[in-house]
Amino acid sequence: MLPPPGAKEVLVYQLAGEDPPTRVRAVLLGSRFDTRALGAGEFLDPGDPRVRVAGAAFVFRYGAVVLFGVSAAAEAEFLDHMRGIVAERLDTPEFDMAGLEINPEIDEQVDARGTILLKELSAARAEMVATVLARSVLLARDEARVGEVLERIEPLAASLQRRGKTDLRIRPLMRQIGDVLIARHRMVGRAQVSERPDVLWDHPSLERLYSRLEAEYELGDRSRALAAKLELIGDIAETLLDLVQDKRSTRIEIAIVALITFELALSIWARLA
Repeated sequence: MLPPPGAKEVLVYQLAGEDPPTRVRAVLLGSRFDTRALGAGEFLDPGDPRVRVAGAAFVFRYGAVVLFGVSAAAEAEFLDHMRGIVAERLDTPEFDMAGLEINPEIDEQVDARGTILLKELSAARAEMVATVLARSVLLARDEARVGEVLERIEPLAASLQRRGKTDLRIRPLMRQIGDVLIARHRMVGRAQVSERPDVLWDHPSLERLYSRLEAEYELGDRSRALAAKLELIGDIAETLLDLVQDKRSTRIEIAIVALITFELALSIWARLA
């Protein structure tokens, strides 16, 4: 019997598709799927013997779907359904696609064309490929968000350098920074981009294939670069909070001085009257 769907990192849904598949496509739809809405009778564990890689849709709980050779019509219908159970749905989904070639005589790797070469199309290999592509589209979305925040921070920093103050509205920027920091939590806590995929524990022979896929999609380098930028944004957020608190303290001090001045003026007026 399958464990509850919510306990699974990835589940598989079978769709119509070409056999053998010649392409694999990854789509990031949002921040996470409501896995309670995934029926255990329809969504299979990747290790289930009923899984057929041709036409398989690997569904990751952090909002990514990876499809193997799924027809355009079946893909559109399935993604439309998944949009209904994804939290924080993206207005523009993140996509990635790669060719797929199966040949028992080849060395498993990614060739110069970007085609993923596999000796056989086992469910374990498909899960490995799906995991790498899902993590890649997740990183792409977070890289874009971080880039937007850094672009908004630049004029603020320039204004502080020139004038010692800024006229930019800090609160909207702080909300955007908060979104990025939550994205970092999602990347580390849910997707575990820097961790070994679970499938390697059951299939250690795929370690070499994973290393090559990880290197091709630069998951480690991108994750470290993103972590460094997020650390910088965290430091900037702390500085901005200090600025906001200082501004509020200054306003309170001005208000106190104004009240004292008003009371003195009333006192003087009362004596003169």
